[in-house]
Amino acid sequence: DDDSPAPKTPQKSIVILYENDVHCSVEGYARIAGLRNAIAASDTAYAGIVSSGDFLSGGLAGAASMGRYVIAIMRSVGYDALTLGNHEFDFGTTWMMNLFKTFNAPVVCTNFFEYGASDPVYPPYVIKRYGQKRIAFVGVCTPETMRSESYSIFDVEGNQNYDFRTNEVNELVQRAVDNARGQGADYVVLLAHLGDEEIEEGVYSNSVVAATRGIDVVLDAHSHHSVPHNYLKNSEGKTVIVTQTGTQFENVGKLVITKDGNLTTELIPMKDIGYVSDFVVHTTDSVNALLAGLKARKVATSDFDLEVNGPDGKRLIRSGETNLGDLIADAYRAYKFADIGLQNGGGVRTSFKA
Repeated sequence: DDDSPAPKTPQKSIVILYENDVHCSVEGYARIAGLRNAIAASDTAYAGIVSSGDFLSGGLAGAASMGRYVIAIMRSVGYDALTLGNHEFDFGTTWMMNLFKTFNAPVVCTNFFEYGASDPVYPPYVIKRYGQKRIAFVGVCTPETMRSESYSIFDVEGNQNYDFRTNEVNELVQRAVDNARGQGADYVVLLAHLGDEEIEEGVYSNSVVAATRGIDVVLDAHSHHSVPHNYLKNSEGKTVIVTQTGTQFENVGKLVITKDGNLTTELIPMKDIGYVSDFVVHTTDSVNALLAGLKARKVATSDFDLEVNGPDGKRLIRSGETNLGDLIADAYRAYKFADIGLQNGGGVRTSFKA
């Protein structure tokens, strides 16, 4: 945390670019880094980049390297802070934690604990200085991870190794916010991999905002919605901005804190960003070269499209039957000589052309 004396320089606006649920759409990293660099070079604002999680898996770059290629690209971007999404646990908790040791950015999460431990695995927050102002980035991850990635939380005998403190999330977030404010944070930004839809555990971004105080902005994730800004009331009746960017770099989020303390958020469509970081392009080109051989391998042919979407073009596979879902479930059934094959719809993300 940066608790050094404030520099004697004029305060400029602060721009924090944010992303969530990228799911291995690696081409967007060069553009978000390029935009950050352009803002910083303009000398009109301090600039940074943060992530609200779900970056390690969801595409070939993650699957082929168990997340290593993604971390290499994100290292080249240079993040100010990030929190955990549930899909960071897809390759196992031990693998994730070892992988993050190679990262050059602070990972923050208030509610991820080793089972029975008194302190979280990662710091609850980090304070970053931008000119004379300090921003605390507090992290929180959905307790739904206990169910959706249970194989990373429990061992094969059913013993619990990790905990997301479902019943304590609000208190843990509040404690982190209070401690950050006590350390001199001028603004508190919650990196929330929670989503804006109520889940079985009852913990989502709206509920956390309503139960806490002292948070200025929630950079949300998990539900894959594009929300430029939503305005919710906290426990003291004060307005909190809640926003998320969609998924797979559909948009880049832009949080602006002006010199006089006004906060605004907006979404910039990725297609409208004309800047790139040559340094990050070099890294993504290297990753793409490694993946090219895998992409070129012919494993099967199909005379018709294999779909995750319905006839209206909207995603169907999480809520209805598609031929690609049928194919995968049938493949499991046939390979294991089973009577029934099951496939989680959330694990099938891309259609294939004939």
